Amino acid sequence: MHELNKGYNQWHGNHEHEDDHATPWHSFVRANLSGNDVLNKMILEIGCGRGGFSNYLINHKDQPSMIHACDYSETALKIGAEKYQSPKIVWSRQDIMSMTFESNSIDTAISCETIEHVPNPSRAIQELYRVLKPGGRLYLTCPNYFNFFGVWCVYRWLIGKPYTEGGQPYVNYILMPKVYHWIRQAGFIVEKFHSSELIMPARIPKHFYKHNTPRLLRPFGYRTYYVVRK
Repeated sequence: MHELNKGYNQWHGNHEHEDDHATPWHSFVRANLSGNDVLNKMILEIGCGRGGFSNYLINHKDQPSMIHACDYSETALKIGAEKYQSPKIVWSRQDIMSMTFESNSIDTAISCETIEHVPNPSRAIQELYRVLKPGGRLYLTCPNYFNFFGVWCVYRWLIGKPYTEGGQPYVNYILMPKVYHWIRQAGFIVEKFHSSELIMPARIPKHFYKHNTPRLLRPFGYRTYYVVRK
């Protein structure tokens, strides 16, 4: 895990000046986030990166009481704390598979593109369930390799040129059916699920359904989005 931490410190340092909240996954959270999940609430953003979305949340029209902006990378947290100074944002280093928060202490949790970067995504989802209060919601996004793009990634791995999601130090090629199972196994109730970007690998990859795949194709979209309740 030390090498993983070192890798992510370097990765965030190389992306210091990039905007890290104008993304499809953050757009999903913005579009679906209920005011009841924000107003006067204790919010956890785990995998906050360099803090852009935590800063958005603290300035939401429905004011939260506090944001716990957490990441595994000290470099990411340092960049965020220096860039976005607010008494309502608490920056802390956390391992999503073993967080230091008390059980039933968080009103709303947000985890965008994080569980695929840890060795045990199922444990991460169980931890998110543990820290949420009963009735609290988790907004979860992650890629999905249960599709032709995943087959292409297996091929890349076999030839020694693994796909790294833009140079990430560690990628766990998770599958949508398994993620859905982990969510239900943890005890969550799925309130909303959809996917986007059906990718057909080629010399020039072809992308379909940029915003929302048809219902029958949802298990195969590359990007997956969940709103779940404890």
